[in-house]
Amino acid sequence: MNNFTFNRKFSFGGREIGLNCPVFIIAEAGVAHFGSIEKAKRLVDLAKEAGADAVKFQIFKTDELISSESAEWKNRLRPKELPYEAFKDIQTYCSKKNITFLCTAHDESSLKFLDTLNVPAYKIGSGEVANWVFIEKIAARKKPVILSTGMYNLEDIGDALKIFEKTGSPDVAVLHCVTSYPALPSEVNLRAMDTIRETYGVIVGYSDHTQGFHFPLAAVARGAYIIEKHISLDFNVPDAQDWKVSCGPEDFSIMVQQIRDIEAGLGSGIKVPSESERLSINWARKSLVATEDIMEGETIDLKKLNAKRPGFGIMPADIDKVIGKKANRKIKKDTLIKWEHLK
Repeated sequence: MNNFTFNRKFSFGGREIGLNCPVFIIAEAGVAHFGSIEKAKRLVDLAKEAGADAVKFQIFKTDELISSESAEWKNRLRPKELPYEAFKDIQTYCSKKNITFLCTAHDESSLKFLDTLNVPAYKIGSGEVANWVFIEKIAARKKPVILSTGMYNLEDIGDALKIFEKTGSPDVAVLHCVTSYPALPSEVNLRAMDTIRETYGVIVGYSDHTQGFHFPLAAVARGAYIIEKHISLDFNVPDAQDWKVSCGPEDFSIMVQQIRDIEAGLGSGIKVPSESERLSINWARKSLVATEDIMEGETIDLKKLNAKRPGFGIMPADIDKVIGKKANRKIKKDTLIKWEHLK
């Protein structure tokens, strides 16, 4: 990169994303509507009720996406294709529900249609790796972009980002992703987010293809500013794969809440007692106590001292200031020693 600086924070859909911002959670509805606009709206409801920031679909024309070389994939995808006008309806429904509508275009006709919807940002799927001409057309639109990088290596990411550098488009977030359904834990490689961030200085996130949702939680703890997770209303569906890595009505809201808990728990990084800890100091910390009866005028030595709870006496750290002092009154065994006991 030629010293081009990508923004570490940008906004779309009324939401700031990136450095010091809440994690942006995308509910990846994808093609889990299975060709039903009513089911698509139910997926929007699921995303909204769970507290996601955006719901994302995938738009394509089967014959433009799949060549005649793969009749099997044409047959698998065609039933999952929605007409363009359906996406206009879904976008309107998202607006009504106050959740950001996003959509991945998989072919140029679909990309041009998204322009008519004035989408706030573009999502580029992992399958566009090395499809630099298509990515350049998206970059030229000068809107925020979220780039998934399943099947990429680090150099591929650099090649993609050079396109945004060339077009002067600094609002790019890069999602680490493993394009496998499901991805094995040993393949997830969350440390790749660190490498991408350190190498290219971009906002990083994680698009998840694992079972369950523990890896999105781990990604947040590791610094992901965007999390994308598939959602579905249907499971054990033949000729489909997204459901294998999806959350549903039973657990997607749990994932969202736990992400919010984790980001709250990351804190400022400044190591000081929290406000609630201050309430614990008196009972949890220890004080110096007498190991035996100490008589008035007696000199205190180490063998006469121990440390026990509670903590509103003399701190053990001050033991050297106590040793050698004389008691100005009788101090009973197993009681806290206080400064007013000493002379």
